[in-house]
Amino acid sequence: MLKGTVYFIIVAAGGGTRFGGDIPKQFLKLGGKPVVCHSIDLFRSVAASSGIKSDIVLVLSENHHDLWRKLCAEAGYTSPSIVTGGATRAQSVEAAIAAVNPTEQDIVLVHDGARPLAGESLVRRIIDTCISGTPAVVPALKPTDSLMELSNDDSATPVDRARYLAVQTPQGFNGKLLAEAYRTCRADIARMTDDASVAYAAGCRVQYVEGNPYNLKITNPADLEIAEVLLRRCSHSEITT
Repeated sequence: MLKGTVYFIIVAAGGGTRFGGDIPKQFLKLGGKPVVCHSIDLFRSVAASSGIKSDIVLVLSENHHDLWRKLCAEAGYTSPSIVTGGATRAQSVEAAIAAVNPTEQDIVLVHDGARPLAGESLVRRIIDTCISGTPAVVPALKPTDSLMELSNDDSATPVDRARYLAVQTPQGFNGKLLAEAYRTCRADIARMTDDASVAYAAGCRVQYVEGNPYNLKITNPADLEIAEVLLRRCSHSEITT
């Protein structure tokens, strides 16, 4: 049984340069509301139905505060707590961790704001695994494509795909462990692409659980179109599997 709080950290401070356009991808409309709102609503729903003590922290770039307030006002949407992010993803997560100051009794889930279709079942799976005492949990899928390793000379070498996983978010952690991992690895944090990498570098074993095939990360316009199709054509139970 959870004695502490589940902190949902949604990282949405990126500029979306790979996507293109004037508005960062996390604020574009998907199913009639900004992409990031789908994650906020998901975490609110899980917290309400589970009866857990929780808090949602939305990490935004300082340049996007006004845009977010405008979007919320237009939609009559209540924003969660906001933390101003840093120049990198790691700095943004670090700022959110400092704001909530989690203890050993708490669980922290860190999620990309550009993943709007994580699904309730996946979030519950992460939380339940953390409650069971696992210090670091990542959802991931086994790749179905063949994989190759790129060399410095642009040649490629085939690798055994059975040894690899495609990692998703949200990633779940013991709150105190994640905070300490960020402090321990601060000097090398810029090269780490996700929070599990930080925990692993700090000496923590990372547990894998089955991810959600619908949990795509919106990186380019085609991804947004695919997400729209999933919302229109798939039932709620299918998306949240």
